Amino acid sequence: MQAKRLKTRLYASLITGISLLFFAWWVWQSVPGYSVERGFAEVENAYINQQSGMMVEVAGRVVRIISYDKEDLQHQKFYIRLVNGQTLLVAHDLTLADKVPLSVSHEVIVRGEYSWTEPGGQIYRTHHDTNSARRHGWIEHQDKKYD
Repeated sequence: MQAKRLKTRLYASLITGISLLFFAWWVWQSVPGYSVERGFAEVENAYINQQSGMMVEVAGRVVRIISYDKEDLQHQKFYIRLVNGQTLLVAHDLTLADKVPLSVSHEVIVRGEYSWTEPGGQIYRTHHDTNSARRHGWIEHQDKKYD
């Protein structure tokens, strides 16, 4: 009798645990910023409509690398050009991710949060999200992800 009761409790605990995990996953999936808009067309539309705050994933070619300045040693900054000609500034936080060994003309794929700016926009939060409020960002360069 004791073994049967223990087995019933074990099954109830297992079902409760799985239910809690599913609920946590569902809540996390519904957090704004979870979805990722892929491709240059989404970024182009966000630029035209002056939208910010959306997670994007785009491929581009590095066209300019910004030298570190004394006021901002925490970010690796560079510009990429998308296939539609739009240029984006990428600000990669070095306090949360490794530096990407880039050169001009290198191809990269960038996932991060898009912010509208008049020159074309900026992508930041290209790192692992420390509080799981959104999808993780990263930069892929030569088949290696930096996040």
